[in-house]
Amino acid sequence: MRLFVAIALLGLGSICCKVPNTTVQTVDGRSTLRVVGAPAGAILCLDGKPVGNAVAFAGDPNVLSVEPGTHLIEIRSGGSTLLSQRVFFGGGEMRSIIVPREVN
Repeated sequence: MRLFVAIALLGLGSICCKVPNTTVQTVDGRSTLRVVGAPAGAILCLDGKPVGNAVAFAGDPNVLSVEPGTHLIEIRSGGSTLLSQRVFFGGGEMRSIIVPREVN
């Protein structure tokens, strides 16, 4: 009988003393930019500042995280600008910039 009472009290204690489990997740509100068709050696610039080799941000696997707002996106190669475009990023979206092929 004592064993039964002890087991019942342990079971009752675990039911009554449960603490709520809360999970908090934060969502990154930044958008992402993917560069398609950039030639080797081209540089990606965001708002006039170079951020790296444009080919590195082709989405395989890397993309550039961009804060919400309007930004100037440029692709530069060998002293010339291959692409210059103002793009609005609303937040949480993925944008692709396609670099046009050079016409000979």
